[in-house]
Amino acid sequence: MAYLSASKINTYHTCPRLFYFQYILHLKEPLESPWLELGSKVHAKLADNIFESEDVIEHKMLQNGKKFLDSMPKDPIRETSYSDPNNPGRLYGEIFGQEAVGIFDLHWAPTESTGADYKSGNFYKSYTSHFDTQAWILNELFKQKYDEPLKRFFFAFLKDGTVYEPLCITDDKENKKIEKAIKKILTGIEQEKYSKKCGNLCEKCSYNIYCPMDI
Repeated sequence: MAYLSASKINTYHTCPRLFYFQYILHLKEPLESPWLELGSKVHAKLADNIFESEDVIEHKMLQNGKKFLDSMPKDPIRETSYSDPNNPGRLYGEIFGQEAVGIFDLHWAPTESTGADYKSGNFYKSYTSHFDTQAWILNELFKQKYDEPLKRFFFAFLKDGTVYEPLCITDDKENKKIEKAIKKILTGIEQEKYSKKCGNLCEKCSYNIYCPMDI
């Protein structure tokens, strides 16, 4: 499965069948998402300290990013680009004996021991388990690189300006809860359990054209 990542774990949590299509069969997404393209564009501009745009939606997202940055310590270590092999935001390590990788959009180390990640959309409370999983994994990789855990971690939602701070960074009980959930998911992957999880997102999933496929 190559490197373990929060994206892979959260994909399995969303739907084991979707995980199978993406990471076992390596099927390309049938439809490209203009929203993902916009998110990537905004992330790149924020990394270069560009906060203006003639596009109204993009400008609002950039301004929300600037507001978040202004509230944080100065001089963060920034992600460069996903394709950059020397991306300083990319951390490697091990999660439960598996090689893992995670990317911080921003982190402050070792003095502040703080991390942050931009999210292009709105904040939805129903998805906090996904955010908590990502924060947990990044915290583990941070500890392995800097020999100390994160003190705080933030998700900055660029569309609505919400800032979410996962409890699993500061609360041991929540930390153990996320750890247990990740272990359960990894067991499902190891046992090759790729059943379809039907839900409200099925109609919006561009991979649903593959669902009749026998596996």
